[in-house]
Amino acid sequence: MHASVSSGAGAEVVSLEAVREKSFRFVCRAIRKNSPEAKTVLDVGCSSGFFLKIAKDEGLTATGLEPDAGLAGGATAQGYEVINGFFPGAGGLAGKEYDAITFNDSLEHIPELLEVLRGIKNHLKNPGLVVVSVPDSDGMVFRAASLLYRLGVRAPFDRMWQKGFASPHVHYFNRRNLRKLFEDSGFIMLNSTSMPFYAVKGLWKRISCKSSFIVSAVAWLGMVALYPLFMLKKDALTVSFTTAGAGLSVPVK
Repeated sequence: MHASVSSGAGAEVVSLEAVREKSFRFVCRAIRKNSPEAKTVLDVGCSSGFFLKIAKDEGLTATGLEPDAGLAGGATAQGYEVINGFFPGAGGLAGKEYDAITFNDSLEHIPELLEVLRGIKNHLKNPGLVVVSVPDSDGMVFRAASLLYRLGVRAPFDRMWQKGFASPHVHYFNRRNLRKLFEDSGFIMLNSTSMPFYAVKGLWKRISCKSSFIVSAVAWLGMVALYPLFMLKKDALTVSFTTAGAGLSVPVK
């Protein structure tokens, strides 16, 4: 876990549909597997509502929370229930509890992690389930970018942190620090699974949205050529935690 910059609303999401649909369906099925009675889900950082669509397809009733007013409004216009605001302070969350809370590529954007844990405690039924999907700092892409950074090539590492984006990454997680973060606050880790962080389809648009043509071309060629290798050490992580049988103890400031 590492924090280095300030974050905010409005993370750009470009050409992620293919890999995200696979990830979102996996998350929904993890909820049903780990908590068969779960029906209601809060998706923190729902963006334009794609997870809400997948959750409905999978038989769950999902509410989104999105700090960007434009994205929240767009998702609402599609018929989804979306609360505009930041987790956990959004007024629309007051008094509400859910069977499960999901963080799909959003936890790494939130600076105050202890506030997040307190918010989960306040808005999650007991027993309840938390499913977190994040980029993995133990993955091949992050490790390669870190090595290049030490060799003086900064662009791939800056891109991993989404430097210059409206909502950059302020943390990076792996199984060890994510488990410690939640277990120190009384949660119990159920399972973890590595997932693909990117797909070749749509990769060019995703890479080139914030980088120069030359940097984008080099990165694209490298990631396409090394894609089979990167799949051996996947760069996204989905971890499930439960409150069942746990006495939650979230530190107070």
